Amino acid sequence: MATVTGTARKTLSPMRTFDPVKVGRYEKENWVAYYQKRWLRLMRVSVGMVRHAFGLNLVQAVYAAYLVARAEIAAAPFPDNDIPKAEATMRRFYTFIKGVHHEDFDPSEAARLDVNWWVVHRHLFGQTENEPLIDALAKFYAATYRVPVESVRRAAYHRAQAMLHSDRWINEGKRPDSPLLDQEEEELIKSYAALREAVSVEAR
Repeated sequence: MATVTGTARKTLSPMRTFDPVKVGRYEKENWVAYYQKRWLRLMRVSVGMVRHAFGLNLVQAVYAAYLVARAEIAAAPFPDNDIPKAEATMRRFYTFIKGVHHEDFDPSEAARLDVNWWVVHRHLFGQTENEPLIDALAKFYAATYRVPVESVRRAAYHRAQAMLHSDRWINEGKRPDSPLLDQEEEELIKSYAALREAVSVEAR
């Protein structure tokens, strides 16, 4: 079991000891299903993603993934999406996660910052000058894991790079055999490796 060093050793929350490879792969599949509007597929891969990212059992993951999928569906149609509904649903998600792991974060703040980077990404879709997206992701990570924002900027950078590959994939016709999907997955794995390194500490 993962622990931290110090005068009192403490077992880390499972949401801080995830497998970057599994989470990165699941998130790539999540994005593909989302942009293809394959909602049943989105639900299935969301179960795997949240189970591994947040250290949930299967029953917990099904409920949590249902909430994530509902939020993503609310945010999907443009320009007639429902961002307040997406944020409210993610607030339920983070309230649930906090109850499972007893982490010290504000579910409302986590939900707001999570949905905010969705909005920022949409505004910056396909743009290589994406510093606002990196900032939004870093602030979301810092608030959710209670770590300094600078410690998660590398994770935010690689996730933003993954989104650039995803955006190009969409613009080039969403080919299932596109090498951009492999590049997207590689950046996501780098992102989650950096995130795990940053959050594998006691919350501040």
